[in-house]
Amino acid sequence: MAQNDSSSSSSSRGPTWIATIWPLLTGLAIGFLVGKEVGARQGGPGGETAAAVVAGKAPAGTKMPAKIYKSESEFPAGWTKSADLATVNTVSMTDLTPAQKVTVMQALNERDCECGCGMGKIAGCIKKDPNCPRSPNLARAAIDLAKQGKGMGEILAAIDDKQKPSGGSPSPSAAAPEGGSKKVVPFAHDLRRGAPATKVTIVEFSDFQCPFCKRSEPTVKGLLDKYGKDVALVWMNQPLPFHDHAMDAATAFQAASRQGQDKAWKLHDKMYENNTALTRADIEKYAGEVGLNTSKFKKDWDDPKIKDEVAQDQKAGTAAGANGTPTFFINGREVVGAQPADAFEKVIDDEIKKADDLIKKGTPLKDVYKKRIEEAALAPPPSAPSAPAAPEGKQNIKLGDAPVKGPAGAKVTMVAFSDFQCPFCSRAVPVMKQIEDEYKGKVKIAFKQLPLPFHDKAHLAAEAALAANEQGKFWQMHDKLFANQQG
Repeated sequence: MAQNDSSSSSSSRGPTWIATIWPLLTGLAIGFLVGKEVGARQGGPGGETAAAVVAGKAPAGTKMPAKIYKSESEFPAGWTKSADLATVNTVSMTDLTPAQKVTVMQALNERDCECGCGMGKIAGCIKKDPNCPRSPNLARAAIDLAKQGKGMGEILAAIDDKQKPSGGSPSPSAAAPEGGSKKVVPFAHDLRRGAPATKVTIVEFSDFQCPFCKRSEPTVKGLLDKYGKDVALVWMNQPLPFHDHAMDAATAFQAASRQGQDKAWKLHDKMYENNTALTRADIEKYAGEVGLNTSKFKKDWDDPKIKDEVAQDQKAGTAAGANGTPTFFINGREVVGAQPADAFEKVIDDEIKKADDLIKKGTPLKDVYKKRIEEAALAPPPSAPSAPAAPEGKQNIKLGDAPVKGPAGAKVTMVAFSDFQCPFCSRAVPVMKQIEDEYKGKVKIAFKQLPLPFHDKAHLAAEAALAANEQGKFWQMHDKLFANQQG
């Protein structure tokens, strides 16, 4: 009876048990699936699903990384991590989830900063130079997108878009067209690559810390290989004052030459390969790696005569108008910037023809350069192909209501077209101040707004400056904005 009661009880409770447990099982299953998807979105386990969610939708043409990392502990050696930026007051990641932080940091480690500083990836640029006018802005944009739930693809696309010049405006790295012709006479201490006597001599004024000089190196080496015995390169130092290790690198190159040009050029190449790491300790290490006697090298490096050699190069460069780097003179004909090979080849091919004509008329090969720079200095500047003709005479630029500093009756008026977010514009500010002081009462300066479209805060800064002008405080605001470009 008991057994029958038991059997009867079991059979009668069966449907009730299923009815009770089924919603629980269903809930657990749904909860597991939802939890798995949420975990994937937050960077937890989830395999390919997690990677797809973190990557997001990449717009066409966006270069995606080979791997999407789920944790900063997986980052390759040398990558900057969020902890490295914790003390940087221009960037804050405090409101990001751990997964969002990983996505942002990977994006900032995947892309180079194109500010012109030469510090490599955006993340590294922020770490080394928190005052960079570009990298913190790119980081903040990436952080904002991550907060909106955007994935790696959309963040990288946005970074690429912000770094891409638009509207025909050149980026800071845009190559300048071929300029005029100058009589540049190298010194005995200047190092040469190529034969002692050639049809074409390229004189390069350069700076080891300059990112655009580094970009031009493969082009220069390619030209020397292509033209062989017809072309040689002469290096002249032009370390720029705002590159903190450029002078040490220039003097190191000159010091290395005392142990032979071959080793000096090896050090030259090594410093360019590592031009974001040019402290004295770094350079001393490179000197040992290329086979220099480091004891002798260090002694020569501190010889005042070495610094004097660099100073002579700088003075010659300034006299020739090579105030920016790199600047090249091809048999005296000026080519400015990290231009493509064909821009150089056009001038070189023309100079080879002129050299051949001189040789046919009896000029020895060793005297071709001397003859050409004398002739080139007298020739009008060649026009670059497809470049618009230079305007003739003075330009009648109407000042309108532009802010002006200086006496109304000044004999000279300077009009500056500028952008408050442009790092190169900020470098001109002390020069303008020097002109104002040295020519007090004789010069007035007018400021015209030219905010470039790829500077995301430039237009706002221009508006702010003009608003300050309404209260007669334009120049005070001008100085404050330039002094705090990163903010």
